[in-house]
Amino acid sequence: MPRKQEFGTAQKNKIKVFAEDEPSSDDDDGSDIVKSWRKSLNLTHHINALTQSQTQSQGHDAEAKADDFSDDFPEVRVSQGKPLPRSKARDKTAPDLQSSDEDLPSDVSEFDWFDEDQNAEYKAFQNRKSVKRKRVAAETSRIRAVKKTQTKVSTNIIGRKPKPKNNPGINLEASSTASESEKVHVKETYLDEPTPEYIKTRKRKLKRLHEAGLRYPPYRDDLDFSDSETEEKPILHSAIKTQRKKTPIKVRETGGIVPAPIAQWLRDYQVDGVQFLHERFVRQTGALLGDDMGLGKTIQVIAFLTAAFGKTGTKRDAKLMRKIRRIDDKRWYPKVLIVCPGTLMRNWEDELEKWGWWQVYKYHGNPADRRGVLGAAKKGMLEIMITTYSTYRINEGEINTIDWDCVIADECHMIKSKNAEVTKAMNKVNALCRIGLTGTAIQNKYEELWNLLNWARPGDYGSGQEWKQMVSNPLKMGQSHDATGQQLADARSKAQELVNGILPGVFLRRMKSLIAHQLPKKSDRVVFCQLTETQADAYRNFIESERCVAIRTSKEPCECRSGKTRGWCCYQELSDGEKWGKYMFPCMITLQKLANHLALLLPVSTDNAEKQSKDLDTLQVACPDEWRDLYRIRDSILNQSQRDFCGKWKVLKRLLDFWHANGDKVLIFSHSVRLLRLLRGLFDIDGTKYNFNYLDGGMTYEDRAKVVADFNSDPEQFVFLISTKAGGVGLNITSANKVVVVDPNWNPAWDLQAQDRAYRIGQTRDVEVFRLVSSGTIEEIVYARQIYKQQQANIAYNASDERRYFKGVMDQAGQKGELFGLENLFTFQENSLLLRETIHKTNVAETRAGVKAMDIHFDDTQPSADDDDDDILSNKSLGITDDDTNLGSQIKKFAASFISSPTDVAPGETTKASGRGRKKYTKRAGVDAVNAILAKAGVQYTHENSEVIGRSEIEARLGKQAMELRNDIDMSGKRVFAASQSQNLDPNGDNDDVEYSGDDESDGNRDRSDLRVVGEGTAGLGGEFQINYRYRPDESIRRRQFCSMAEWSGYEDPVEFALVVEGMTQDDRRKLLERFYWARRKEVGKQFRMREG
Repeated sequence: MPRKQEFGTAQKNKIKVFAEDEPSSDDDDGSDIVKSWRKSLNLTHHINALTQSQTQSQGHDAEAKADDFSDDFPEVRVSQGKPLPRSKARDKTAPDLQSSDEDLPSDVSEFDWFDEDQNAEYKAFQNRKSVKRKRVAAETSRIRAVKKTQTKVSTNIIGRKPKPKNNPGINLEASSTASESEKVHVKETYLDEPTPEYIKTRKRKLKRLHEAGLRYPPYRDDLDFSDSETEEKPILHSAIKTQRKKTPIKVRETGGIVPAPIAQWLRDYQVDGVQFLHERFVRQTGALLGDDMGLGKTIQVIAFLTAAFGKTGTKRDAKLMRKIRRIDDKRWYPKVLIVCPGTLMRNWEDELEKWGWWQVYKYHGNPADRRGVLGAAKKGMLEIMITTYSTYRINEGEINTIDWDCVIADECHMIKSKNAEVTKAMNKVNALCRIGLTGTAIQNKYEELWNLLNWARPGDYGSGQEWKQMVSNPLKMGQSHDATGQQLADARSKAQELVNGILPGVFLRRMKSLIAHQLPKKSDRVVFCQLTETQADAYRNFIESERCVAIRTSKEPCECRSGKTRGWCCYQELSDGEKWGKYMFPCMITLQKLANHLALLLPVSTDNAEKQSKDLDTLQVACPDEWRDLYRIRDSILNQSQRDFCGKWKVLKRLLDFWHANGDKVLIFSHSVRLLRLLRGLFDIDGTKYNFNYLDGGMTYEDRAKVVADFNSDPEQFVFLISTKAGGVGLNITSANKVVVVDPNWNPAWDLQAQDRAYRIGQTRDVEVFRLVSSGTIEEIVYARQIYKQQQANIAYNASDERRYFKGVMDQAGQKGELFGLENLFTFQENSLLLRETIHKTNVAETRAGVKAMDIHFDDTQPSADDDDDDILSNKSLGITDDDTNLGSQIKKFAASFISSPTDVAPGETTKASGRGRKKYTKRAGVDAVNAILAKAGVQYTHENSEVIGRSEIEARLGKQAMELRNDIDMSGKRVFAASQSQNLDPNGDNDDVEYSGDDESDGNRDRSDLRVVGEGTAGLGGEFQINYRYRPDESIRRRQFCSMAEWSGYEDPVEFALVVEGMTQDDRRKLLERFYWARRKEVGKQFRMREG
């Protein structure tokens, strides 16, 4: 047989050597080099296989067999025309070195191949970013072209059919205006991480099998079990009640059965979750279970797995796998992989042990143990393998040699970032049924939801760029305070499309409202604390330092008139020669430290010298006069724990004293372990002698469990100091009924998870949450972004009509607004409260949009029996004539709803309802004790988080109106909140008296917040007098109006009235203001008409 042989182009491309490298030219013989490589690399058996000759007919025969075999197992290559078993092929040291059909000619040097492909791979690696950018740009251009075509089709009135009047839901296919060719073109999308070939092959095989490929429970009718093995699980605490009769639950459409021992404990919504998961498992497709925290996602998964394996909930299940393997080693039996954070591995083992009998192995730790576990999986001698995200990422190549029937990713928001290495590894997991568990599918942006959906069902939701252009951007633009009618309509319709058309088949989410009747009440109050003078001075010094000024002004035009911005022109470097960008994140962290406790800036002696030097430099900048005295106490926690260093302590200390007297138990969360230690020092300095426990990430899992058990069981334990990262998940501390989050996090999920340590099933007392935010500092921006992100999540989950507070739009360079951009982060607003101003302006904007917050109707025809001439709210006292008789009594009743005490309480006192395990306390009528404490501590503003986040009736009306007018060219392009910062303009549209402050009078650049109205008033529709108010008059005028309102509401002391107002919700405040100004309008209108007459 000839030594040399001519290869065709097709055959050359099929040779796979060293990661499928292509062969070099045939000019050089290279046989000596081949021999040397045999010795050095010990690849003799591979080279022999490649250098053997075959006839052309043999090659074609091998190729045909290889094609048939590779349809199911493309990663396994065949040699000499014989298919290798899958398990054995993957055990080879280098299976990809085997030829698929043809032999390697001896005159081709293997060294040339290796050298050439090394250069090619290096060039590909070097150009990877530019290639990716070009492909992303091409994808973006394609998507925009499709959107442009769809817009033209939707606005073309020729041939358009009238829309049906009743449209209860949105259908993706029906709502799409793209042509069939466009829909086909959408499938040709660019994916950053292409779907692995072995996943595509498994999909093709499943599609060919049709019904035969469905994963019904394994056949077990031919198995014999002992009648004595009837012990059942779970065995739960006697205080936990069953939810239904002890009968099996048959999963509809799949034939699975949840056995009676488990079914009796499942709530109705959990049964629905089990059915949802099992149906996806049977059909071998992905899903996301996004239930709110505390609703039992783990239990639902275990119940679904029990049905999937065909288990009975009795001790017989322990022998099920072995009996099946003895009868038929090739019979299908499920293999499940669970990937979770390291802190939850033990929890999964414990729950599986509690709820059944499982063959569970942990793939973690010792390499030898990991090899043994993987070997058991290959042989089918395990049911569930548990590993962590980091372990999987490192060993994904080995783990994916197994064809997993199901992969469960707990806390799957760990893979929310598409560029993270763990996400890239998880996208390669060898399973068709991918189930993700998370209570926070959206933590920061809408793209995170796409990452999870793309992981669960690779390629089914287009590319990331397509999702961004078609879903994320419309939703974000429509949520802006400055959104036009068209943008608002697009956002509302896209939200409906997402919730009703895209998510239902893949995403299941339920809220805690399902079990609200089983839980006590919960309040979530945000308290805006003032900095101490020492803190404020340090914050001001640092914010005006060279570093912060350079960062804050980096986007401003450079003075040299080059057309560039300062940070990229003449001011790239600071006086120390370093670029300003180097200090951006360190300065943000420093500002957060200053907002919490000044001592957080002090260097720590245990840190390395470089870190201490940097910390000392920062301390000198913030405290130029006091840094020497502070540096001396750097190693003394007690000396660092000074009241003047922490403005939040002034508030927290008063609250702790109050709660301690009432017998409450408190959880205090912070992201800074050092801050927790400083707070512990403050306990000692102020002589509180509180009994407290402590938990941080340095403790072992066993120590954490012990300290939690001690706190839950010991009624004398009062305060539990917890690191948010270490104790924010996985802990059950229902003995506490007060939760304090000392420092807000950029990610709202951290704070929400901390709250749920106490507010969960098993809690018997009302839970109060207090989030402490330093007003005017970077923390206020952090909390404002939490609101923004939580609203995003509500829109994506429920198509909620959220209030549009903020002008800023995430990831839009031209719309930073008040939330985004370095200039907002590096500003100290000492004398203002961003959130209070923003919320108030939004209320004004809604009124300006022509939609009132509350429809208030006064019935002037009914007399009041409560009128009293001597009462401060009487007609005589208010100067109201007979035609206004009912107004005073209604106001009196409204104000009394906040100050009246129960009938069974002595005058001047009120008793708070007492629940199990909590003491009673009394307080003055009309004054909330907590509000009084906060007021004495200097708190100027506080609100309930639930009042700010959630559906708004006003926004629902505005959204509906925008959708009705979306095809109106004139109306759709106008802002919904036009002239939004003015309370009222001329209702007739003649706004000649409107004045704008500022130099720039161009309509596009006009700052609407400076808009003010001059003039006295006009007669509105129906003869009602309209007053044109300025949004923010002088403080003296506001004080006078507040005192008038207090007197009008029946309070002699305005301070007492202020405390009552603090206890009102935003909705109640709007009601009171509406009624007050309604009366004022009538009174001023009468005076105006008398003067005109």
